[in-house]
Amino acid sequence: MFENIAAIDVGTHSVKLVTVRTGFRDFQIKSFNYEDIDLDKEDRKTAVIEALRKLTAGEALSGYKVIANLPMEMEIVRNISFPFSDVEKIADAIPYEAEENIPFKLEDLIIDFQSLKNKKENEGRILLAAAHKTAINNFIELLKDGSIRPFKMGMESNALFECYRYFNKIENEAVILIDIGNGKTILNFIENNSLLYTRAVPIGVNGIIKETVRTLKTTYAEAARLFYNLNLDITSYENNLQREYYKSLDISRQQLKKIYTAGIKMADDLAEQIILTLKAVFVECGGVTFGRALISGGGSNIMGIGSHISHELEMPVDLLPFLEDYKERNIRTQFPISFGTILSYINHPRSSINFLKGEFIPDIAGETRKIYYLSAGFAALAAVILLINLIMSAAMSYRSDRQHNKLISEQFRRYFHTSAASGDPIVDATKLYKKEKKELESITKLMPDSISFLDLLKDVLTYFPHDGNFVLTNLVYNENILMIDGTAGSSTVIDNFKESLLKTKKFESVILNIRYSRQNEVRFSMTIKHKFFPEEKKGTGNQS
Repeated sequence: MFENIAAIDVGTHSVKLVTVRTGFRDFQIKSFNYEDIDLDKEDRKTAVIEALRKLTAGEALSGYKVIANLPMEMEIVRNISFPFSDVEKIADAIPYEAEENIPFKLEDLIIDFQSLKNKKENEGRILLAAAHKTAINNFIELLKDGSIRPFKMGMESNALFECYRYFNKIENEAVILIDIGNGKTILNFIENNSLLYTRAVPIGVNGIIKETVRTLKTTYAEAARLFYNLNLDITSYENNLQREYYKSLDISRQQLKKIYTAGIKMADDLAEQIILTLKAVFVECGGVTFGRALISGGGSNIMGIGSHISHELEMPVDLLPFLEDYKERNIRTQFPISFGTILSYINHPRSSINFLKGEFIPDIAGETRKIYYLSAGFAALAAVILLINLIMSAAMSYRSDRQHNKLISEQFRRYFHTSAASGDPIVDATKLYKKEKKELESITKLMPDSISFLDLLKDVLTYFPHDGNFVLTNLVYNENILMIDGTAGSSTVIDNFKESLLKTKKFESVILNIRYSRQNEVRFSMTIKHKFFPEEKKGTGNQS
């Protein structure tokens, strides 16, 4: 069955939209779009609505099934075990469990649940989710004001889980998913492609931005812009001093230190909550050995956050695998949930949690009838326009063809400085173009390239570590900047390499970023900027 599906994700700083078209066995991604929310507006609701309208103005959603997620900060989530596994019995027991675990009247809530993996026989485990009807209604009205009418409203944690399942290539692993947002972080604990446990903790980038507001005495919107332009590196305070981004933003060293300390605190608090949640998982699910953690969300862009969490959890940490061929990092880090929302609907249209129940069930039949009425009107109008076009085309076709042929022949003589083509002018022009392009390529191969790259590469290779575990995995050169990625047996080897380069005084800067480390393996990135001397600026072509 063919369907057009759109997933909307409302974040703190932007709204994201993914559209796909499904086929018999697969689906095709049609677009990724996002629109920044104007943080300068005092009324956040108005700012979100304006962003949604701008987003939908560039993407017509008529005929799409639109899916959204209720933000997890608006939900109450519980992981509950039962002494029986029968789903019908569990469903009958849900009201009693909800009354005991949720501090609201049941008539004021929308409640749903889904099954979780359980290792114990004759026992059942579920993920229970509840949301206040007022919160759901307010979110639905916000979307409607932004021209969005959701067909289903699920959970962000399910979307994150489905995104991992789709892109993961490692079988039979136990992994922790960590999606670091602005005001919250979503934690998923997974074993063998099955969800064991989920939780949202109120920790995110927002804490660092608020400290930036206090330190710089500015507005939240301006503090957010400064923070993202600062490119904070929590690996070490000295790295931030060396890169000198703070100077271009008129931030003093003392102010930078406070913002850096807030970044470390956020990472420490997050690691502490992950460790506490791990203990709960062990109690609920028994002994599980998690082999690695994967991070995503806007907070994953903070340099060194992966290394910091890796050190605290004593396990490797890497980015969530997601559209790795995309060069734009915003899409790779901030779209997993919106993309996973579509996957959740395709893979589990009925078994996953949905908050559009009861009084919030969408009027699908009514919307369908409106589409048919509109389609009929457009069909009648199209028939009239088609008839007019046929009459006009018949009258103008002969004249147009003559003018076209005359114009093509004139252009051929003009551009190729030759007589009219012997046959089809376009075919003859294509042959001449290919011939001249081939000659140009032959001449280009004989012309020497600039030696600046070769000199830079020679200077760097001279000081490469003599270490069998030092492996270069990627190299990118842009003007006088060389960026390399690789692995080494220890951080000492990489630090010595960096110091050797700096001692030559041939490089304007050498920036080292440790992506993550574990025993006998350190993954790093290094940005090396070659120094231009006065004679180079005069165009002599010589390099030191």
